[in-house]
Amino acid sequence: MRGTRRATDGRDSSGTRWSKWNFNHAAALVLAALAVALLLAVPYQVAKPERLFGRALTALNPALYPRLVFGALLVIAILYFIVSGRLRELNLFRTVEARGYFNIGVTIACLVAYAFALPKLGFVLSGIALTFVLTVFYGNRNHFLTVAVSVLAPLAIYYGATRLLLVSLPESPFF
Repeated sequence: MRGTRRATDGRDSSGTRWSKWNFNHAAALVLAALAVALLLAVPYQVAKPERLFGRALTALNPALYPRLVFGALLVIAILYFIVSGRLRELNLFRTVEARGYFNIGVTIACLVAYAFALPKLGFVLSGIALTFVLTVFYGNRNHFLTVAVSVLAPLAIYYGATRLLLVSLPESPFF
């Protein structure tokens, strides 16, 4: 009949059984929890702007961009959770090989090392090191391109943030 819904027994078109709850819901909840935790941590993790004669040296509050990014992540996670009920996908995480998890582990270890190096080396030098190591690890063998991207990307981000957006980033003690 037209205009009536057909009753289903919880199976998709291929005959695979599905439920209302799927791995997309779990991913959305994890992202939402991460976004809330990061939003709550911003006041404690972002340094207060320096002041000279009672006036801020930067035009914008340094916590503005982290709050915008983490707020957007929370909105996207909520939308993802809402849409997740209509998604009928197989959970392909079970098919990921051990090399994929190893790559994730190396990337996380590099990001942790970057976080520890940032206050000591500054944004530019630690960014160059991170970009270089990950680019070589993931297989780029064009050395000119590796060096060019590793140097130019952190410099462009640094000068864009400090000159255009007027946001302070960790300075290098060497220059």
